[in-house]
Amino acid sequence: MSLLALVFPGQGSQRAGMGAPWRDHPSWWVVDRLGAASGRDVAGLLLDADAETLRQTRNAQPATFALSLVILDAARQAGLLDAPVAAVAGHSLGEYSALVAAGALEHDEAGRL
Repeated sequence: MSLLALVFPGQGSQRAGMGAPWRDHPSWWVVDRLGAASGRDVAGLLLDADAETLRQTRNAQPATFALSLVILDAARQAGLLDAPVAAVAGHSLGEYSALVAAGALEHDEAGRL
């Protein structure tokens, strides 16, 4: 039996254009949902923000969080998380992504936080 552990990155892992490879993926719905929950243009941060804009905590955190959840949803849709997930962890901001992955927080709730 295989066990999985999921580890999510924190602030500092962001980069300009990091959402571009995911823009047309079915999991992009997460970005729209988090944008609505937070009142921020999360898609704009992931697609259009330059490196300087993303260095600002108020922009880096929602962008990093959203992309982590897009990738989590894509992994679930692809069946990569069918094995039991033994542990989830996150570095700094990544703790919120880990809480969503563990089912302790919903996307919207975590997006507002």
